[in-house]
Amino acid sequence: MGGALLAFTLGASACSTGAGEPVGGTSQAIAGGTADITDRAVFELARETQDSGALCTATLIAPNLLLTARHCVSPGDGSDHVLCGDSMLGAPFPPSAFFATNDAHPGQSSPFFTAVDVRVPGQGVDTCGYDVALIILSENVPADVATPAIPRIDREVMPGEVYTAVGYGVNENGAHTNTRMERQGLSVACEPGSCGEGVESTEFRGDTGICSGDSGGPALDADGKVVGVVSRGAPDCATPIYGTVTAWQDFIIATATDAAKLGGYEPPFWVTTKSSDPPASPTPSGGSAGAGAGGAADAPSGASAGQPCAASSDCLDTLVCYASGSSAMGVCAATCQTTSDCSAGLACQSFGSASVCALPTGSGDDSKGCAVSAARAKASLLGVWLTALAASVTLLRRRSLTQRRKR
Repeated sequence: MGGALLAFTLGASACSTGAGEPVGGTSQAIAGGTADITDRAVFELARETQDSGALCTATLIAPNLLLTARHCVSPGDGSDHVLCGDSMLGAPFPPSAFFATNDAHPGQSSPFFTAVDVRVPGQGVDTCGYDVALIILSENVPADVATPAIPRIDREVMPGEVYTAVGYGVNENGAHTNTRMERQGLSVACEPGSCGEGVESTEFRGDTGICSGDSGGPALDADGKVVGVVSRGAPDCATPIYGTVTAWQDFIIATATDAAKLGGYEPPFWVTTKSSDPPASPTPSGGSAGAGAGGAADAPSGASAGQPCAASSDCLDTLVCYASGSSAMGVCAATCQTTSDCSAGLACQSFGSASVCALPTGSGDDSKGCAVSAARAKASLLGVWLTALAASVTLLRRRSLTQRRKR
């Protein structure tokens, strides 16, 4: 199954799209979608094993935790057909098989992150109803690379609720464009438990536009919170089925707790409060909310440009920690697109996945620097990435998956 979106046929008594006959599979892009450079919490997830590779989509919900579909991390029964009640998923592939990037257009200079643990629900192994998984990364994704999305673990989706679909799926020709895409203004068709046959109580049916490679991708509500995980859909990229986040509240919270321990950070607020709404900030005594005792807003924390740093978290939010090739310690530097964005005497120079304002080449410093927060995987993984990409395209073109109603 890997990165292939599982096609299905809904019965006439369910949220039907037709007479309930099997439908052949074709690969199309997120219908009406546009290139997405803003949803940086959405990652392309690559799997590479000895004899296969595939691409999926995943969402960062904590600094070192990705939420995706179970069929993206576990092998199936070898059949090219998914039969609810019969198509079971095996134990996950080893963590070493997975790595991910959130680049809108993944390439050689993209930041890559590897996995240290893969977890799936223990309640069942059916593709239908249990298609959710969590991947703990071997390092935290720096805040300047991605801000985790909040999983809406406490409020179920409602019919007609508007959501946005995001994914790295193939285009209308079945070719992988290596671009993150999104489609806004979609609506939930039916809430969990009310969609009829072919959709389990832990799932809901969405709108349209989900294709091969979008598996594991999120449905984001109006506030950008994750409410669903892509499981499967019709072969014409219509009527997608999502695993609902609320159904796996305990599983997600338990795994996020362990991920926080491994990552050395305090668990996100939703882990301890079991609410997707951040706790209200207390109003300081003698002043308004967001102001100190004297009524003035708190000054931003962090080192300013040119001051020493060990990581980007040491700098102001608008800066990154940059280390030149001749220095073991970094300095806070502004990011840029052109030299005109930089202060006098500095030039906009690209180092890996970051462009920063630094001394021009030949000015006494060298150009062999990097953003400390880039956190790219070792160079040896680049060949694995390209191999996985080629293998997954072959896999996605070869497979045409269908599904019958649950008997």
